[in-house]
Amino acid sequence: METVSVMFVLPSGGGGGGSNSVAQEAMGLARLGVDVRLAVNAPNYGKFLSSYPELEALNIPVLSYADGAGLAQHLATCKLAIATTNASVFDVANARAELMKGEQASVPKLAYYVQDYEPLFYPANSERWIKAGQSYAALKDAMLFAKTNWLCDIVYANHGIKVLKVVPSIDHDVHYPNLRRAGSPLSVIAMLRPATPRRAPKRTVRIMRAVAGKYADVSMQVFGASDEELEAAGIALPANVKNWGVLKRSEVPDLLRSSDLFLDLSDYQAFGRTGLEGMACGCIPIVPVLGGTSEYAVHGRNAFVVDTRSDQEVLTAIDTFVSMTPGARAEMRQAALETSAEFTVTKAALSELRIFQQFARG
Repeated sequence: METVSVMFVLPSGGGGGGSNSVAQEAMGLARLGVDVRLAVNAPNYGKFLSSYPELEALNIPVLSYADGAGLAQHLATCKLAIATTNASVFDVANARAELMKGEQASVPKLAYYVQDYEPLFYPANSERWIKAGQSYAALKDAMLFAKTNWLCDIVYANHGIKVLKVVPSIDHDVHYPNLRRAGSPLSVIAMLRPATPRRAPKRTVRIMRAVAGKYADVSMQVFGASDEELEAAGIALPANVKNWGVLKRSEVPDLLRSSDLFLDLSDYQAFGRTGLEGMACGCIPIVPVLGGTSEYAVHGRNAFVVDTRSDQEVLTAIDTFVSMTPGARAEMRQAALETSAEFTVTKAALSELRIFQQFARG
């Protein structure tokens, strides 16, 4: 089968949903025999290596670059270079400009794996908002692709640029259920990221405080930030909410496996990876209706899909779950497991390989 050499450019230390997606799908491509590598900017290089030790086991090169000239040297060795964030789009653009200075430079084709609609990260009309919006057209003749229809639609609606759809994935080697776990007491888990306002940490704590006050027999837990980070952000947890702090990527599935309900009360989710990972661990998620969670979440069947801007809607979903019979919760959990089983790394890698090959031939 025809293949293509691929390099993902990822200026990140790893750990986030987008980085996890790129790393695990790079590993999926490598298992298919694709020549794949990753380029990480120098400040994040060491942390990235420690975040994904599996890459070394699969002999996937992780290359460091300090500037456009350094990245240009790596680009010259592949046929397709793929940006993965708005910042990496401009890194790749600068590297291509460096390559074009050479008389016989080997210039790869370029792509942008759109992980989120990044203008939403910044205040409207700010310099970073403008730059994020410019990123979608910054790579001339590039192929853009994304894992949700919502991302494809929002980029086209705001920029008139077509984005190809690929299959999302989660890593089932680490996300799997413990069906022997005792079902009592019920356990509710949430992720808090005080440094990321769109993840709505204060809303999440407000909801957990209400639940903790109403259901004394429900276990309440959070992760994602240290006590010191929460204190600095002015976030006080109720006394009966346990904080596990910042967890390693390998530790999160264990916590999801031991929980019944996962709260993702973000303003929106481009995909909502942790919600789907929770489903694979047998933990029912509450996810925002805004964004791309419809790729996997069906309200009342395998998840609760709510307008997270309404506390009452969130609390109603929690009340519904808590009041369900054990049999009804087990049925919902079964539906969640069946849904999550469809989202494999191999399926995602094959969907990417198809568009890579088509783009390379074109």
